[in-house]
Amino acid sequence: MLKQLAVVSTVVLLSACSSMPFGDKRVEKNDSVTSQFMGGEIKITYDKEGKFESMIASGSARVTNTLPSGQEEAFIIAKLRAQQKMVEFMKNELESERFKKTIYESLQEGLTKNGQAENEVNSKIAANVQEDIKTKSKGILKGVHIESKSFDTQTQTVLVVVKTGVKEVATANQIRSLMGN
Repeated sequence: MLKQLAVVSTVVLLSACSSMPFGDKRVEKNDSVTSQFMGGEIKITYDKEGKFESMIASGSARVTNTLPSGQEEAFIIAKLRAQQKMVEFMKNELESERFKKTIYESLQEGLTKNGQAENEVNSKIAANVQEDIKTKSKGILKGVHIESKSFDTQTQTVLVVVKTGVKEVATANQIRSLMGN
């Protein structure tokens, strides 16, 4: 009981400390860029230097039976499908030239909207995003959590959106270390 109280209080203290800004951290307007892959089912967010921030994937499943557990089973299947899409994306799409081209075009579009010259963006940023995701791929998958889930009563379909990112991985690592794993 005492150990659980200590763990809970430590988590509360760490979360309180992590939400307070320190010293010379710059607060800038949102400089993140988002690119969509696989028909919009995967969204990658990164900064303009090419550092990976987050990945969002969606999955859906139909409720196939009328048992009380049918909807929950569909949620589990939809979650697994979304996670599977992340893994397939990192195994297949990440290595393709199409990945770099999509990143490059998203950066060009973002810079054009901000009024900066288009020639500031080059393929090096796209390569940085690609390399950053490759090096962090195992950690990225450990930080996956459900961001939202919904149920459409008309179509009897469940939609689950999962998210992972740098912040989520850091939180997952903190919880693991507090639990002694």
